[in-house]
Amino acid sequence: MQLSETAQGALSHDCPVLVLGGPGSGKTTLSLLKAQAMLPDLQPGQEILFISFSRAAVRQVEIRCKDILRSEERRQIAVRTYHAFALDILRAHGRLLTGHTPRIIYPGEENLAKASFEGNWDVEAERLACDEGRYVFSHFAEAAARLVTSATSVASLIANKYPVIILDEFQDTDDAQWALVKALSERSKTVFLADPDQRIFDYDDRVDPERLNQLRAHLSLAEFDLTGENHRSPDAGILQYANAVLTNRPLPETKDVTTHLYWGKAFDSTVHAGVIWMFSSLRKAGIAHPSVVVLARTNLLVGQLSTILGQEHTYQKKTIKPVDHDVLWDADLTAAAALVVASILEWPGQPKDAALGQTFDRIANYFDAKNASNPSKSAREASEKYRTAAERARGGEKPRLTSTKVLTAACENGLKLQGDPSRDWLQARDLLDAGKDLSDLLSNAKFVRLFRATDEIGSRLASAWDRRGSYGSAIDLVRRALEVGKLQSDHRDPRGCMLMTIHKAKGKEFDGVLLVEGQFQGSFFRENDTKADRAAARRLLRVGITRARHRVALIRPQGAPALVYQEGVSASA
Repeated sequence: MQLSETAQGALSHDCPVLVLGGPGSGKTTLSLLKAQAMLPDLQPGQEILFISFSRAAVRQVEIRCKDILRSEERRQIAVRTYHAFALDILRAHGRLLTGHTPRIIYPGEENLAKASFEGNWDVEAERLACDEGRYVFSHFAEAAARLVTSATSVASLIANKYPVIILDEFQDTDDAQWALVKALSERSKTVFLADPDQRIFDYDDRVDPERLNQLRAHLSLAEFDLTGENHRSPDAGILQYANAVLTNRPLPETKDVTTHLYWGKAFDSTVHAGVIWMFSSLRKAGIAHPSVVVLARTNLLVGQLSTILGQEHTYQKKTIKPVDHDVLWDADLTAAAALVVASILEWPGQPKDAALGQTFDRIANYFDAKNASNPSKSAREASEKYRTAAERARGGEKPRLTSTKVLTAACENGLKLQGDPSRDWLQARDLLDAGKDLSDLLSNAKFVRLFRATDEIGSRLASAWDRRGSYGSAIDLVRRALEVGKLQSDHRDPRGCMLMTIHKAKGKEFDGVLLVEGQFQGSFFRENDTKADRAAARRLLRVGITRARHRVALIRPQGAPALVYQEGVSASA
């Protein structure tokens, strides 16, 4: 990559340095070139630390390292997420804080504990950390910051190991991460990468919109602005279009960004045809194996889009075959629902009372997880009802809830499994259509395929059946399969067709992007949006649009608000 005069200045300037720039401006490449220039100054055992926010972003940095650095140079670059780096510090030195060996409370465990805790969970999490040395994920950075600021020996060890630290997407650091960074910057050279217009985590009160100004006040650093430089799609009008959306200015004419409007009933076929068109246009442009991402604002719409692409449709009198695709999915509820299905698969090998008790407990766990992600009285009450139902079932008492009566009857009639994991899974899953109170659970159970772990689940269940003629350990088998599927999705390179939320796409690149707006959900703009809401939506759209290297398609309903319009004046697309 040919460096501009500004980039060359940042490369040659002493640390600390702040590099500003939009998507594809070359911030990451520049930081790695700067790291490469400083590698000869490292002592044996020292490394340059590159910190980013997500495993996906870390993966992108690792790929970029292969493009820029020789193999022996790559061995001196440590690329970590904030969480992983803070956890390393905590595990190595955490006893200094409490006298206890640090113990980690993983998200699933935290969700259940949070759901059953009646007081202020934030206060309880703080107590667990201070009194018992048990830490939830959100406390990693805070605990690591306390260690670095209070223990000079720890700070010196880290600085000696990492004399240079590069901090990616700095505008999104929360208060605890900022405290850790301030402590690290006292002993290590620092390079900060940031794009103020990619600040899309406004919903987190701990992410201060003034973070960059706080950095400027804390450190005397040199700033280099790469805004306007574009190495991701230099010959396309994508960045200019995205910036016009961001700033609510007239959209530029470009063949690289197209909009497709649909009437209500044509939503499914329009989305499906849009994906086919995107692949076709990219191949015609000379890209033999294009990567295409379909983005939406909500997980629910992502799930709907996956269903659409998995079916056959007719568009302009032509039949469109299903599209094989992958999904990056945040789905604690889907995982909890899958374990309910797995518990039903275990029925034939258990006494009726124990089998039903286990299933009702799993249903209660589902509502606990639901309450943890979105606290509500109804979820708490549902959990309590199914806990009670579980106790009654184990005691041989008659069920009281409509759904528990239906499930009890199904269990008493005998669940006849055939040893075909796919058919048996569907048979067990469909038993959850037992009452209105389980409709949400059933919907989430149908999204299990979004983990892309169905082959893994089927393989494990088939092996269990071959060994024992039953699915006796289905719950553990399904749990492990889902964990494997999630781990693989976090490290999967973008290829073929992928679906995810716009938030999930941050830090990734694709040849083509489809941004889909649903008719009743996942709207780009909402009628009751405040001015701040609209500004946040524009930043999010800019992130989605700029994931593309070559083509962008926006799929929107007829009559949707225009992407660019005079604030306060109603306008339609």
